[in-house]
Amino acid sequence: MAAHQSFHSSPFEWIICDDPIRHTRIFVIQGPDSLTSWWRVLFFHPTKFEGKLDVFVHKGMYEAAKVIYEKVIPHAVDFLQTHGEHARFQFTGHSLGGSIAVLVSLMLLIRNVVRCSMVEPVVTFGSPFVLCGGRKLLDAQIYNVIMHRDIVPRGFSCNIPGFLISILKLFKRSLHSHPCLNENKFMYSPLGELLILQPNAKSSPGHPLLPPGTAFYALDTTGCKDTSNAAINGFLNSPHPLQTLFDGKAYGDDGTVSLNHDSSSYLKAIKGVLRLHIRATIVPKLREKKSLLWPLLVSPSPNSWQHERNPKPAN
Repeated sequence: MAAHQSFHSSPFEWIICDDPIRHTRIFVIQGPDSLTSWWRVLFFHPTKFEGKLDVFVHKGMYEAAKVIYEKVIPHAVDFLQTHGEHARFQFTGHSLGGSIAVLVSLMLLIRNVVRCSMVEPVVTFGSPFVLCGGRKLLDAQIYNVIMHRDIVPRGFSCNIPGFLISILKLFKRSLHSHPCLNENKFMYSPLGELLILQPNAKSSPGHPLLPPGTAFYALDTTGCKDTSNAAINGFLNSPHPLQTLFDGKAYGDDGTVSLNHDSSSYLKAIKGVLRLHIRATIVPKLREKKSLLWPLLVSPSPNSWQHERNPKPAN
């Protein structure tokens, strides 16, 4: 079963898909397709998330998440009543839709609508980070798929120059006490695991910190925390969003910003990785089977050998 839900009180659309085998209801939140959607990005100043004293959230995204939460909750409760302890929920989305997916998933947990064991990992595609201090909530349950040169996931988590911080604080009083900005020089901290998607060079030039060629990288965070944080910071600042925006080739439908962020580009890159995986794993196995079968297919059968060795006498 799949049901499409659209609403007029928010510019974001979402889709419900049910997986009957896993008893899982999947909520897919679409990224922005209008200026109204992107306008919410400008309300980037922090506010408390769900009353948590040490967790701050992007105000514009939080307001959008509240609207979608009210739309989602009846479908979550209905599915929970139908499947009981077996019910599972998963959220995903592209661009700002992925950021909202993270917030709505957390809101269901914090408001005790569902237990943590019922929520599958959130998967985002090209989504900006919108929480400061959120690592304490659900860090291990979020997977961020990021195109190697996508500017959007870097927007609030790159290093902000000192002069720009001073300007921002002139316009937003709440930024004076914002811990992420004061301690780390960025607006919102990376939350969850980073999965870096690099397409072929024809689609977009390779990343300076990655080997050339199509690939899907997972950042190893099992080692030293400081080393992991430095690696994440290095990736999110290379290239720096300001460097991208100062390039005249960044703009327009064929500009680098659109090409590295559009959902169709993500789909194309993922298909490229899957093709490489098939060639590297499945094709060799098929060739191996073929090499084993081929002698049997081209050789005469034992019966024919026996027939040739022992010909019947002519009548």
